[in-house]
Parts: sequence; C-alpha cells; structure tokens
Amino acid sequence: VYKRQNHCYANEANSQFGSLMTSKLRIAHNSYFPLIILFLLLFCWPTAFLVGQTEEEESEEKLERLEETRRQTILYGIDSQVEELIKELKEEQNDGFNDALVELFQNSNNENLRRRVLDFFLTLEDDRLRKSAQSMLERWEEYGANTVSELIRYLENFQNEEITELFFEILDEPNSSIASRALRAIGKAKTARLEYSQRLLDYKDDENFRPQLEGELIAALGALESPEAVEYVADIALDEDRESSLRWRACQALGDIGGEDAFKAVRELLNSDDTYLRAYAVGALAGFENQDVVDVLIDALRDGFWRVRVQAARALGELQAREAVEILEYKARQDPDVRNVRLAAVKALGAMDQPEAYEILRDLLGDEKANPLLRQEAARLLVENDLSESLDDITKLIEREWDKEKPIMLDYLCKQLSTTRDKSLSDLYRKMLSHPKLINLHLYGLRGIRLNGLSGLKEDVEKLTDKKYARSVRQLAQSVLEQL
Repeated sequence: VYKRQNHCYANEANSQFGSLMTSKLRIAHNSYFPLIILFLLLFCWPTAFLVGQTEEEESEEKLERLEETRRQTILYGIDSQVEELIKELKEEQNDGFNDALVELFQNSNNENLRRRVLDFFLTLEDDRLRKSAQSMLERWEEYGANTVSELIRYLENFQNEEITELFFEILDEPNSSIASRALRAIGKAKTARLEYSQRLLDYKDDENFRPQLEGELIAALGALESPEAVEYVADIALDEDRESSLRWRACQALGDIGGEDAFKAVRELLNSDDTYLRAYAVGALAGFENQDVVDVLIDALRDGFWRVRVQAARALGELQAREAVEILEYKARQDPDVRNVRLAAVKALGAMDQPEAYEILRDLLGDEKANPLLRQEAARLLVENDLSESLDDITKLIEREWDKEKPIMLDYLCKQLSTTRDKSLSDLYRKMLSHPKLINLHLYGLRGIRLNGLSGLKEDVEKLTDKKYARSVRQLAQSVLEQL
C-alpha cells in the first residue's frame, strides 16, 4: 500500500512537472524559433552544399585517375593491354590520347599494334599519322604485306601528289595483293584524275602488267570517272570470251563513269543470257540520269531473275524515281521473293523521300498480316526518315502490341526508338519504363532517355533502381541518373 501511494504521488508530481516543462518549451519554441532557422541556414545548408560539391569533385578525380591510367597503359603497358585500350577508345570515338598514340606508332616495332593504331586514326578521320605512315610506306619492302596494305588503306584517304606517286611506284611490287591495293588507292585520288587515268591506261599496255591486276585496274578507272577509259572498259563488258568477273566489274565501272557511250554499252548488256551480268548492268544504271534509265529500270522489275529485280529496285530508290512508287508498292506486297525483292522494294520506297511512299510504309507497318521482316524494315525507315509524320502511327502500334505474349514488333520498334535523338519521344520512353514484364523495354527506355538527356524523367528512372527490377535494369538506371 505504501509503495502504491508513493507511486501515485510520483505520477502526480511527474504530471505537474511535465505540464510545466511543456509550457516552458512552447515559450522557448516561440522565442527561439527564428534563431533555430538561422542556425540551420548558417551551418547545415553550407554543409549540404559541400557534400554535393565533394561528390562532383570525386567524380572529376575518378575521371582524372582513369585518364592517367590510360596514359600509363600507352606508355608502359604490354601490347595486348594497349590493343584493348585502343579498342575501347575506338568504341568511344575518343581522340583525347591521339598525341600519345602518334608517339607510340612512331616508336613501336610491333606491326600488329601499328596496324591497330592506323585503323583507329582512320576511323576518326585523323590525318596526324600521315607523315609517319608515308615515311614507313616509302620503305614498304621492309614490312609484311598486311602492314603495307593497312598503310595504303590509311593514306589513300589523305592523298597528296607525293603519296599518289608512291602508290604508282608500288604497282611494280611482285606481291599482287599489295599492287592491287595500290591500284584501288589511286582510284580514290581527288586531284589530277584525268592525268592518273591516262597513266593507268598506259600501264595496262606495259610489259610488266599482270593480268591478275586487270579487275582492280578497271575499278580504279571507274572510280576516276575517266571518259577516255569508256572504250577499253566497254570492250571488256561486251566481250563474251572474257571472264565473267571482269565483265561484271566493267559494268560497274561504266556506271561510275557515266555518259552516253557508257549508257549504250550497259543497255546492250540487259539482253545478256548471263543473269548475273544483267543484274550488274541494272545496278550500273543508277549512275545515269535520264528518263530512259527510269523506264528501263521499271521494266527490269519484271525480270525473272530475282537479283535483277533487286538491283532495279535499289537503283530506282537511289534515283528517287517518283513514277516508280506504284510498281514498288506492288513489289513490296506481291513479289514471290519475300526476303530479297520485297525487302529491296520497301527500302527503295524509304529512299524516295516522298509523302506517298511514306504513306505506303505506314500502311505496311500497321498491317499485322504482312511479313514481320518487311514491317520491321518499314519501322526502321519511318523512324529514321519520317518520324514527325509517323509518330501517331508508331504510338498506336505500340498500344496494340503492349499486352501481347510475343510482341515482336513492339520490341523492334522500341529498340529503334532507343537510338533516336528526338526529345518528342519522352512520353514513349516513359511508357517503356512502365511495362510490367519486358526487361528489354526498360533498357530501351533508359537508353533513349540517356541519349536525349531527358532530365525531366529523373523520377521515372529512379523508380527502376528498386530491387524488384532486374540487375541489368538497376545498373543502367543508376548510370543514367548519374549522367542526367
């Protein structure tokens, strides 16, 4: 009883004390609230700012460490490490280490490594290796055939008079593969083209000329667009006793050269019994611009050999022959060869850049009975060439495919959109992130958001870092958040 009474007294006392303290705290809160806010502003906000600043500095430090590691790899790494680094830089299109790579190219004795460096600089269209590569090519006898061919492949894109003369010298090289590579390079010369074509015509009559080089010679004359070479090339194309492969290359060269005489020769070949020669002749017609060409190509779409029809469709697309739209639509839907001719007709319609052609592609895209391969090609062409006008049709197709068990078109279409730079696609990217099952769509949406820098979708991206999503999705979502 005593304890119980004391307990009650204590509770009462505590209650009174609690009421008193609550009252005092309310007074203190009202009196010191402005000071508390001031304290938070002076001390806590700068701390938060410094934390953000520290994170940014850490990111910069990581980048600096990566760059330093890469520089050391170029300077001191074994060949396989350097080759792997060059591969990474090529994928990134990263030219930040080119000066170091120039020095490596000049000092390395590893021909394979030097070829990798040449290929990298060629990919970036960087001519900083020109002098070093030219110096090496002047001593071509000292190097293997692969290295010499790679040197020529690089230098042919940065030709000057000295380099082209060097290519002519290499024509006497006993190794026919190297001489052939030099011939091909001469065909890419940008200056003195008439002079070089005449020298090549003289070269074919030289006692040291090898018959195995004639194919590359014909191709080089075509690339130089030499009118003086028409007679020589046409004679080969029309000569039934010559090798078929030479006649095919002669056809291509005549198309490259162009002109009335070349057109007459090519047109004559359309009646050949050699089906492949007819196909090459039809393909060559794309190099001529007159109404007769379009009529001949439209007629060639009825040829019994599928390669001829494919070449005709491609040529009509290249010429953007509007009058061929109707027959190309028929070929896209009715030709007996689906994987070759129908597909070529669809691609030709996409190359037309005509409203009526795009309308045909939109109809094909929405036709569920059409071949999936053709619908996919229509989707690619519309996304690449006519997105603004086709966006409504694309959105409707995505809605129709959304709940299907095997939505082949949905996956393909979203993949195409994920590689497209267009901020108007933000709603579709958000929708991709919301699919209940398909991991691929989550990844496509994230890639599209990253590509277009859509920072307004940060909250949607952040949801995908939750553990309920696949690991690959969480990792990509985190990466995208950092980049945004």
